[in-house]
Formats: sequence, C-alpha cells, structure tokens
Amino acid sequence: MNDDNRMTLNWIKIGIICGLLVSFVYPSLQFVSNFVVGVILAVLMGLLLSLASVGLYYFITIHKKTITAKIAVFSNIIASTLVIQMFLVQLAIKSSKPVLIDESSKWIWNTINHIHYGLDVAWDVYIFLGTLSFAICAYHHPKLGKIFSITGIVIALLMITTNISVFPNPPASAGLIDFGPFIGLWYLAVTIKILFSYKWVKRNLI
Repeated sequence: MNDDNRMTLNWIKIGIICGLLVSFVYPSLQFVSNFVVGVILAVLMGLLLSLASVGLYYFITIHKKTITAKIAVFSNIIASTLVIQMFLVQLAIKSSKPVLIDESSKWIWNTINHIHYGLDVAWDVYIFLGTLSFAICAYHHPKLGKIFSITGIVIALLMITTNISVFPNPPASAGLIDFGPFIGLWYLAVTIKILFSYKWVKRNLI
C-alpha cells in the first residue's frame, strides 16, 4: 500500500470513529444541563462532524473523485464551524438570562434569541448542501447506492424547506417536524455502512 492509500485508509478510520462519536454527542446536547459539559459537547460536536465528513469524503472518492464530493466536504466543514458558534451563542444567552423577565424587557430576550435562531439556519444551509452533495455522490457508489442517496436527498430537502419556511423560528414552534435529527440518523447509518465495508476499503487500496 502506497503512502496516499495509507493516508486514505487512516482518514476513513478517523471518519468512522468520529462519525460514531458525533452520533452520541449530538443527542446528548439536548439533555445536558451542566453548563461546562454543554460547552465541551458543543465544541466536540463541530470538531467531530468535520473530521467525520473528511473520512466520508475519502470513502466516497475511493470509487470516484468528483467536484460534488469536494463541495460536500467543504460545506460540512463550514457547517461544523457554524454549529459550534450556534451552540456557544445559545449557551451564552441561557447563562445570562435572569430568573424573572418582566413585560418591558421581554422583547429584548426575544430579540437576543433570534441571534442563535439565525445561526441555526446558517448551519442548516451548509449541512443541507453538504448532505445533499454526499447523497448525490452515494447514488453510483458500490457500497452506498440508491437507497442511501435518495433517502439523504429527501431528508436534506425536507430539512431546509421546513427551516426556511418558518425563518427565523425553529420548525417545532410552528408545529412542523424538525428533520435535523433525521439527518443525524442518516449520517449514523452511512457511518455504520462504512464500518461494515472496511474489507472492501482495504481491498481497493492495496
């Protein structure tokens, strides 16, 4: 195995590990009440997502290198940066919120909340583009194929449509389904598929 292929294999290993870890960190953020733990998980969420995306990129390009795959990984790295910003701003706002808010200051907190709502949609835009692009690449990939591709495309389109249609409020506030967790499940399924395709990866890199 030459140095380039060895690097590809190592990146795929990193992608698998980070993909599994981010699938644990993401839902954990919804239930953590400790401020410091929340900050750590928020940072980890972005870092792990970016590394997992690079690993997925290398897995995809074993079959074929395309501009679409590059767009996917670049978009997800940008999304990773934005999601760290979004969670940290959200946590900072929560940390400074007083116990009681009177009517005269209620509009101030509503305005402040819209800051992280805006960052949330910015992250949605880039994770949408990254997911859509990876899903398109999956269509002709021998280990992913049409099911992963079509599922990813549909989930990505539903997610961005619902988020933009009620901007700047989150979909749940308008009684709509939040498809963000479904994108997380899609990436988890892709990661597991890569894990079970490890022998195929090694065979194609030798």
